[in-house]
Amino acid sequence: MESFAADLWRLPPPFNMIVLVVAIIFGVGLVSEVITAVRKYMSHLQDVQLKRDLVDRGLSVDEIERITNAGKKPEKSA
Repeated sequence: MESFAADLWRLPPPFNMIVLVVAIIFGVGLVSEVITAVRKYMSHLQDVQLKRDLVDRGLSVDEIERITNAGKKPEKSA
């Protein structure tokens, strides 16, 4: 890894900064995508846990759908 960094800094000045900027943009995009995926996964787990709790309480399917869809915008039919 040290040789890659040393090779990068040996590039002529405008090119090494371009490579550095591209690497930073790629890294930020990658971190952002990972955070988004983890957030979606945790939201899904919470939704599943809520539905399991509602089933354990003995609620019917219609009641569970009504509770889980509360506050969501209705889907438009085409």
